[in-house]
Amino acid sequence: MIKLELLGGVKKAVGRSSVILEEASLPICEILTLLRRNVKEPEVLTPNNILIAVNGVEASSLDGTDTVVESGDTVTIVTVAHGG
Repeated sequence: MIKLELLGGVKKAVGRSSVILEEASLPICEILTLLRRNVKEPEVLTPNNILIAVNGVEASSLDGTDTVVESGDTVTIVTVAHGG
């Protein structure tokens, strides 16, 4: 079981603050693909618009979207805030 915590615009796009995936392991890119299937604005879930952490560690310091998430892990996904 993989727990997804969704914050900000991701939460709004998906319509929930969390999602449980029953898979034993998945790369982040496949998790994003699964999430995109059920949202009205899939562009919210592009890697340039979000920050992803696996167990509190930012995914870009791991293997980016190729990072494999295992059962028991928590993935936090939040939209990047743009100002200006």
